[in-house]
Amino acid sequence: MSENFGRTRGDVGSFPHDATAKQALETYLDALPDDPQIVLPPLAGNGLDFSGADLSGLDLLGAYLDEAILDDVKLRDANLGGASLVGARMRGADLSGASLRKAQGRASDAQKALLADADLRSCEFEDADLQNSDLRRAKLGNAWLAGADLRGADLQACAFGGPTTSTALCEVRMAGSRLARATGHVRGPVDVGATSPHLLDGDDLQRWFADHGAPEVEVHN
Repeated sequence: MSENFGRTRGDVGSFPHDATAKQALETYLDALPDDPQIVLPPLAGNGLDFSGADLSGLDLLGAYLDEAILDDVKLRDANLGGASLVGARMRGADLSGASLRKAQGRASDAQKALLADADLRSCEFEDADLQNSDLRRAKLGNAWLAGADLRGADLQACAFGGPTTSTALCEVRMAGSRLARATGHVRGPVDVGATSPHLLDGDDLQRWFADHGAPEVEVHN
């Protein structure tokens, strides 16, 4: 993941088709100073349609994107640390390698989103729809995913939290997810039922992870 995030119009791969979203992005970028240490108001994108945009590598720290439309938008290696994505539509969005540390994505729709190598530490994606998303090698320490839908998601080699930063998977739906080589510490119970709820916790959940190729995942009560 690059730390040299783009901060100018020239760093934009392609602007959104929607004129209002394009103007909001231009206004934000034009106000950014050369010094990234200077904090200015974040991108005001709540409810806007960013369809067609390639925002890869941009510095979007703390962006307001509640209920925004980000379906299929490219955000590879972007900085979305602390961003608010509550209720956002992110189906098929490419967030590979992006920083989403402390991002708020409650009830967002991120089906089939690409989040491989993304930094999701301390994020909150409670009740989010992450079905069939790609979370390979993602960092998930201290993430709050309670009630999220991860059915069919690819979590291979992802890193859940440590002993003091375990990942909250309370009632997360994980049937059909791929977990080979996943590591770290989690808190359940997890719903592993394919057609009806089937909650596992403790030793039962520990065995379930081992049976799915992730014996190094430790379950905390």
